[in-house]
Amino acid sequence: MQKRSKFCLIGIPDHTAVIGRLGAQEGPRAFRKAFSKLIGRHAIQEICTDRGDVTGLSLRIEENHQLAAAHIQHCHQEGLGSVVIGGGHDHGYSHLLGVRAALTQKDPSTRLGCINVDAHFDLRPPQPQITSGSPFYLAIENQILDPTRLIEFGIQSHCNAPPLWTYAEERGIKIVGYNVLRNGRAIPAFKKNLQALARKSDSVVISFDLDAASSAFAPGVSAPQAEGFTASEMIAMAEIAGQEKKCTSIGIFELNPEHDRDDQTARLAATIAFHFLENKYRNLNN
Repeated sequence: MQKRSKFCLIGIPDHTAVIGRLGAQEGPRAFRKAFSKLIGRHAIQEICTDRGDVTGLSLRIEENHQLAAAHIQHCHQEGLGSVVIGGGHDHGYSHLLGVRAALTQKDPSTRLGCINVDAHFDLRPPQPQITSGSPFYLAIENQILDPTRLIEFGIQSHCNAPPLWTYAEERGIKIVGYNVLRNGRAIPAFKKNLQALARKSDSVVISFDLDAASSAFAPGVSAPQAEGFTASEMIAMAEIAGQEKKCTSIGIFELNPEHDRDDQTARLAATIAFHFLENKYRNLNN
């Protein structure tokens, strides 16, 4: 018997706020091309409906955020979860804004948690303008996300200026640096942190910035890193997220096909999404 869709796929083809290597606006297109080729044992297309890309995007960053958030909110108001594909990571804010709006409509007291899998804090103030490094600053300052329910996972010390560390520490954000995740420690740490966050949250979002992976595995990103997670570690995190009932949405950002190599990064992004959904499929059948 065919199962009703439980998740929607949403693309955000926008890199207006990206400073540096442009090309992430083509991320959703490259993702879908790779994702369409993934056919596993479980027919995950039965639980995931492609809702297309956010339309009407322009050079006005704040308006783009509102458009994307409304698209995501509508999906969650239907009782669905989501897989959001960027685009610049400033849309990590749109992602949280849309999920939060849907949750608040049902129950204003709902507690939202987030893990940012990233080399960067993305806590940069929007001065003089919003950038792809601003999503979690915006979410905190606009009271979309309680900073004590944000975990910064995989943060690399050389990628983040002193004021960002101060901001994170003053607001009680949990920081899990990449330096303590080397040599096989990333996956147990991710599982432990997700379980702890789920205990004090009603709904959890995982935001994957693909530059959390080493450029050996993800060359096609806006800010490639010499060191970072392996492809296997990123996929394992997605599997763990798929096993957590409170994790209702993941975002995958900064896929930049213009700088990719043999679609390597697009295939990684697609495989992350597939394994998240595959584990959700299994949960629905257990």
